[in-house]
Amino acid sequence: MKYKKLVIWWLVTEQGHPSLTIEDKKIESLMPLVEAVLPGTNYYSITGFNQVMKQCVMPVLRKRFPGLATIPADQIACESDAEIEITEFLPSKGFEWQESDAWQAEFEKRLAA
Repeated sequence: MKYKKLVIWWLVTEQGHPSLTIEDKKIESLMPLVEAVLPGTNYYSITGFNQVMKQCVMPVLRKRFPGLATIPADQIACESDAEIEITEFLPSKGFEWQESDAWQAEFEKRLAA
């Protein structure tokens, strides 16, 4: 799946950017990203979605795209229409990301590799 590079930069750096739209930041816009990185992942609420993003998706993006953290905000603005390929990291059967020690161990192992 292709995703906006600017949005991935924002998630990797946790820095705001004037080129990010309100639409870019909406849960509805970020849900496909969760599905691309961790297919099958479920969450009950907005709080659960935020946990998945903070605990799982953002660390994966930081691992996969460490170079984005070094791109200054003014340079990323020039690439605001660019897209990057997002691929699966680890599938989850529903709430495994939260409830399964085996899933968590595999997640940590892959993140550390």
